[in-house]
Amino acid sequence: MKIVQIIPKVAARKSLKSLLKDTERRLRKERGDKVAFHRSKEGCWKHFTYPGEIRWDEAAGGMIVAEIVGSKDSQLLQAFVGYLDRHLGDSIGSISIWNI
Repeated sequence: MKIVQIIPKVAARKSLKSLLKDTERRLRKERGDKVAFHRSKEGCWKHFTYPGEIRWDEAAGGMIVAEIVGSKDSQLLQAFVGYLDRHLGDSIGSISIWNI
């Protein structure tokens, strides 16, 4: 299991939680079933290819804490960090990763 902490930039206009949800909705609307990540329930995403899930929620200060659980958690982590960089990179101040 891996834990990811995503800290927003100080000058971010919108919360990371809102940005994550809006981006997932927009991509799903544009691409249908061909999106890398899709919401399986509130605060829980699954990847199109890799088994496992990402459970995330907003914490104090607008940061996001995500728990990556799955047999291929390293691949899921890599895909998630890439997704964050591609779609929310301008709003992220830093990302920390813990291997638990």
